[in-house]
This record gives sequence, structure tokens and C-alpha cells, in this order.
Amino acid sequence: MKSPGKAERRKKKKKRAPLPVSRSPVYTLGVETSCDETSCAVIKNGTEILSNVVSSSLFRHKKFGGVVPEIASRHSMEQIRCVFHEALEEAKIKASDLDLIAVTQGPGLIGSLLVGVSFAKALAYELEIPLVGVNHMEAHLVSNFFERPAPKKYVGLLVSGGHTMITFCHHQTIKVLGETIDDAVGEAYDKVAKILGLGYPGGPVIDALSKKGNPRAVLFTRPKLQGRFDTSFSGIKTAVLYLVKDPKTGRPKAHAPSKEDIAASFQHAVIGWLIDKVLDASEDRGVSDIVVGGGVSANSYLRKKLGWEAGARGYQVWFPPISLSTDNGAMIAKRGYELYKKGIRSTLNMTGDPALTINKGNG
Repeated sequence: MKSPGKAERRKKKKKRAPLPVSRSPVYTLGVETSCDETSCAVIKNGTEILSNVVSSSLFRHKKFGGVVPEIASRHSMEQIRCVFHEALEEAKIKASDLDLIAVTQGPGLIGSLLVGVSFAKALAYELEIPLVGVNHMEAHLVSNFFERPAPKKYVGLLVSGGHTMITFCHHQTIKVLGETIDDAVGEAYDKVAKILGLGYPGGPVIDALSKKGNPRAVLFTRPKLQGRFDTSFSGIKTAVLYLVKDPKTGRPKAHAPSKEDIAASFQHAVIGWLIDKVLDASEDRGVSDIVVGGGVSANSYLRKKLGWEAGARGYQVWFPPISLSTDNGAMIAKRGYELYKKGIRSTLNMTGDPALTINKGNG
């Protein structure tokens, strides 16, 4: 009798039953490779972080003054298997114990995205478990809700190096109310730091330097925008450039304000504009919870000023732990788990989408 071929044996292979949401424990693997971080995390029942391993390539980009896509994707290719096995080891489980895989589908750098998506699809196929593509900007918001339940509705402020958005979330469905029309706030920090010769990344160094300066030494003009909740940060970047250099000759000005005063004034302006917008959105939507996510959520001035101004209005502000403010696999796993419970699945035809927008399909 002829033995069955490989294809026939595959057909006879028993398929794992769909993930029962009520089952406990449920182990979700989160895979994040949208930019310069490569991360895998395991969470239990959508709330408990068992592991969250992150390998950053930031040190490789510093000398270039920004993220180099080729270097970022190569780093992810080199590190993805290492962080995966380390995440399993730290969580004290085996790959066969996983029930669900969530992976960043976008937005981000296409090369980096494809590393994570390809790895996640291959693993989901091998383990015969469900796969969910995640918008990592949505995931930044849910990184607030590991140790506490999420409010039913809230206004979200997403602030990172590549994105600035004001959103509204109702029953885990997120919609964009407004966004930047040019530079993201994190990008503005990086560009201003470069103008001032402070290095890369700009956010932490400007945040630290601004504590030594006068936040009212320079009064920057607030941009006029048609969209009520939109933002713009390219103009203030140019204003800083003209403060320190002559626009005609390009040479440094002899009597420019100090770097400390410029940093403090810049930060005071952009954070103030963001806070005004998000408070306006909260009043417009009639919500008392403001949830912040993204790398810039680690900014000390934003945390202090938004907390104070929102508190004065009786609003509650949610900030993620500093460890979860940058890109990480735990937030991807949590958002993927939420989407799966809502009936969302991704197929093995899913691919990375660098321009993925909130409320766009997940594969």
C-alpha cells in the first residue's frame, strides 16, 4: 500500500479548535517590529504580563541623527528569534502553550513590519492558532489597562515620533478626531534638538534641558488650523531655526536666546497646544477620562502639566508605565486579544501596511 505523501498527511492533520474566549488561562504572544524596537511578549488572559522582551536598535541610529530603515529591519531580522525564545523562557511556557498571536501590521517601516508579520504568520501556521493584525497606535492606548479596567469611553492622546492624534474610544472602538497636518510632535522634538546641536533622540534631552530654562523666554505663535482637533508642528521648528541662525546667511546669530531658554519655551508651547486640544475634545465628547499613549507620553512636562490642568477640570488622566510608553510586544498582545474577543481575525494573506490608519481593516 502506498504511504501518504506530505500533502496528504497535512490534510489529515488535526486542526486546533478555535480559541474559546472563556478558557483560562489564555496565552497571547505579541510581536512588535514597526520601527527600531524588536519585541515579543506573552500575556495571560489579556491582563497579566508574563514577559515583555525588547531589543532596541536605537544605539545604531544615533550617529545618523534618525532611524535608518535598512538598519532597523536588519536588526529585527537578527533579533526576532532571540526575543521570542527569551519571552517564552521568561513566561515559563512553551510555544505549544500559545493560544493566539498578535502582530503589528502597521503603521511603520515596511522592512521592519515584514519581519514581524512574516515571523508571526509562520508561527501561527506551524502552531495552528489564530492570528490578529494590530494597529500599533491603537495598542499604545491600551497599554494603560493592564492593571486597571479601561473606561467605557475616553479621549485618547497619541504622541510619538511618527504620529500625533487625538482620538475618541467607545467600547474599544477607536476613531480619530484630529491629527497633525505635518510633523508629529516627537519628530518636532528631534528636529529642534538637531538644530540646537543636542543629538538624537531629541525628546529626552529637550525635556531635561528645559528644566534649566525660562519657558516664557520665547513666545511662539500658535498655528491657525481649520480642523478643530488637528495639530501642526513644522512652523515652530522653523521658528527655532530662525532664532539661532540668520535666514539669509545660515550663520549662527550672535545674540540668540540660550539653548536652555529655547528648549523650555519650545516644550512649553507644543505641550500647551496639545493639552488645549485634548481638553477641548474631552469637553466636546462629554468624557472625563483622558488616555495618553506613545513614546512622548514619557515626557515629564506633559505628565505634570496635563495632570494638573485636567485635574482642575475634574478629569482623570491615564499615563502608561514608562516601560510601556515606547513600542513593545505587551501592548500588541493586549490589543490583539481585545480584537479577537470582538470576532476579528487575520488570514495568512495579511501583510505589513506602513500607512495603516485607525479603523482600517486588520487583514
